[in-house]
Amino acid sequence: MRILRCLLVMVVCLGMMGLSTPVSAQTVRAYVDRNPVMADETFQLIVETDQTASGESPEWDSLDADFDVLGTTQSQQTSIINMQTTSLVRWIATLAPKRTGAVTIPPIAVGPHQTGPIQLMVNEPNHPSGANEERDIFLEADVDSHFPHLQGQVLLTLRLVSAISVQEGRLDEPEIDWGIVERVGKDASYEATRSGRRYHITERRYVITPQQSGAHVIPEVLFSGTVQDGRTRGRLFEELFGNRSGSLGGNPFKTSQSIHRRSPKIELTVKDLPPDLNGRFWLPAKALTLTETWSGDTDTLQIGDSLTRTIVMRAKGQRGEQLPEVTMPSQPIVKIYPDKAKTQTDFDGKWVVGSREEKFVFVSTQPGTVTLPAIHVPWWNIETSRWEEANLPAKVLTVLGTAPPGSSAQVPTSVQAPSVTSIEGDHQVNAQMPANIGISDRAEQLPWTWITGGCLLLWLVTLAGWWRERQKRNGRSEEPAKKDDEKFESEKKAIQVVKTACFEQSAKKTRDALLQWASFKEEGRPCRSLRLVERILSQPISDQNAISEAIWNLDRTLYTNSTEQETWDGRQFWETVKPAITAKAPKSHKHAKELPPLYLH
Repeated sequence: MRILRCLLVMVVCLGMMGLSTPVSAQTVRAYVDRNPVMADETFQLIVETDQTASGESPEWDSLDADFDVLGTTQSQQTSIINMQTTSLVRWIATLAPKRTGAVTIPPIAVGPHQTGPIQLMVNEPNHPSGANEERDIFLEADVDSHFPHLQGQVLLTLRLVSAISVQEGRLDEPEIDWGIVERVGKDASYEATRSGRRYHITERRYVITPQQSGAHVIPEVLFSGTVQDGRTRGRLFEELFGNRSGSLGGNPFKTSQSIHRRSPKIELTVKDLPPDLNGRFWLPAKALTLTETWSGDTDTLQIGDSLTRTIVMRAKGQRGEQLPEVTMPSQPIVKIYPDKAKTQTDFDGKWVVGSREEKFVFVSTQPGTVTLPAIHVPWWNIETSRWEEANLPAKVLTVLGTAPPGSSAQVPTSVQAPSVTSIEGDHQVNAQMPANIGISDRAEQLPWTWITGGCLLLWLVTLAGWWRERQKRNGRSEEPAKKDDEKFESEKKAIQVVKTACFEQSAKKTRDALLQWASFKEEGRPCRSLRLVERILSQPISDQNAISEAIWNLDRTLYTNSTEQETWDGRQFWETVKPAITAKAPKSHKHAKELPPLYLH
């Protein structure tokens, strides 16, 4: 009897264990819709679990090494069979392989569980190389030069060539770590006939600015899209459910197919700096010109008159912010007031064209003649591989008139009333008070009673306006102070990044940190050139030669081999630029900086 009871208890326990096992265990599995796959095709990876959704999703990040994840979907199915409820959660990821050969799909984690690995074979495309004209849709890529120069231009052109209708698509951006990539121009669309077949072609262009010399590769660029696969819905039903005849066989509606195409890789070699640099800044371009215009006659300048000299530098193959600054040395008989330079970058369809405009206002203070020195800008011609020089000849200014004895007059003696001068764009406006109205005449015209009353009324209006403006300033004082504090903290952090990079003896990190700091100084405008950094650093200090030499040495070091870069003294560089980079901005009004007084009395 005891033996029967023991057997009965064991049977019940085993039954309960069998019932509890499906409830506690969670099955997570993964499979692909086909294997093998072609390198230019997409496939689907399906992950399933038989537990109800718990808010957890597969971690697709482990696929990034060998696949592009083009999209994911999720669905849940619940069924009741023989009074038992089962659930199935399914995730589907559309993948594009990045390489050919045997590829392992790694385990996919879903919460505390994970799938097993999957061995996938990725075959080469089944079309022969060079037979692009026989395909329905493909990508082309080419560059304007396979041997560009450092900081020069590489024009990358991507073409989507299609003989079928593309319903929707997305083209990835080129990703490289040895240069700066920027999209230029607008997409161009046209049609062309190749080997007797009509194609629709869409072009997209990028300018790459190499920052490292040596052999480099522009990697493949992925296009993902949806096209009509040419099959009718009736044929699709026959494939899914067998060869059945029915009324759907003639349905004209077509199905869609997801595709992806990759552009070919492009190998190129970036040329190093020429050996005869000799302290010159590196400026490779296809063409560079200097032009100048004057707002008036330089031969009939009177004492107190002003002239505006506009110098425009234009380079094909260089961005505007890469062009050097034009300096104007001080002269004995004229005052020179430089305006803030304006840079611009355009694209002519094949080349980026950068321009830099600088204006200088000359105000004559004494009679005589002065010779402005010639301006020389050396640059490297990328077509002839030799140094060239853009020049502006020396200019002679002649100042007429007679200065008052015992003083360095800045206004002509014939002027009896003050003159107000303003600069509006490219035009100069002079407004002069009439000189033939005397004080006694004005006193006779207006009774003293009215003058006194008018002054009192004006004083009251001024007092009321001052009081109102003071109240507004008090109400707004806290918000600008907060913004100034945030700006100060951001710039302070940027300076600390520069110091850290210098102490790490890393020339590349120092260059990147300086460009970031300069962007803060330029109120968020991106800085891409160390020349702009040099100009900003040279403003608050007097020893500009030391700054120029330090920046030039850093720029030269970036294009040398790794051994020479390791000998670069970052600590000495920091000691040189520290006084300039940590200098406080002078407390002056913005308007005073933009337009200094032209007449000094």
